[in-house]
Amino acid sequence: MRGKKRLINNNIVAYKVQLITEEWDNLWKMTLDEAKQQASSKKLDLMEMWRKWDIVIVKMLDFWKFLYKQKKLEKKNKAKWKSPDLKTLRITFKIGDHDLEIKRKQSERFAAWWHALKISLMLRWRENNYWDIANNKIISFVESLNEIYKLEWQIKRNWNTFIAMLKPIK
Repeated sequence: MRGKKRLINNNIVAYKVQLITEEWDNLWKMTLDEAKQQASSKKLDLMEMWRKWDIVIVKMLDFWKFLYKQKKLEKKNKAKWKSPDLKTLRITFKIGDHDLEIKRKQSERFAAWWHALKISLMLRWRENNYWDIANNKIISFVESLNEIYKLEWQIKRNWNTFIAMLKPIK
């Protein structure tokens, strides 16, 4: 059936149904009451699988087990198609060597999870007069990441901010 809503047990409206067991064996056509009796004798639920005109196909199964498997499958598929996030690192003009080393280790962790990386360096007040030193600082930081990241496009300067976009090397 299309959509998330599945008809089960007493919500199924039909006179004749085609019953399918848990192992996908076809028990052919019977009345809905007979199908309900067979399902209740095995302590299972009836779920409507497909409906077209006078044909209603129902399956005997444990509905809560079915829901659990569906949610587990959806979660697995959702995790499979999750796109890598863009992580941002901000460094400053006056950043120390130890702080740069911490940022480098942080970017290595991001690379392990295949995250793209955006590095920004913002200049403030009088630091704007020394943009060439800031440019060298961000270039040296990006070059220190050459083993795990590659530069996606050249480092850009936008007023008082330098931006570098990096992609993990596969």
